[in-house]
Amino acid sequence: MTENLLQKLEEKMMMLLSEVETLRKDLRMVLEVNASLKAERETHAKKLQDLLSLLDEVVVTEQVASKADLSLVRAEYAS
Repeated sequence: MTENLLQKLEEKMMMLLSEVETLRKDLRMVLEVNASLKAERETHAKKLQDLLSLLDEVVVTEQVASKADLSLVRAEYAS
């Protein structure tokens, strides 16, 4: 009787150890994916920041060009 219980206990322990190992592998994979996603997010954030800076430069350039055009129009009407 005791042998049987010990065998069942051993089988249960082996099953639990197997589950723990599977969970460790899953966790390791999730952590790797998480790290990859964080790196990707940082890359995209940098690209977005670069695009926003470029857009700001375009807007400023358009404003300067618009003011220059307005000055030319005023100068033409003044003469």
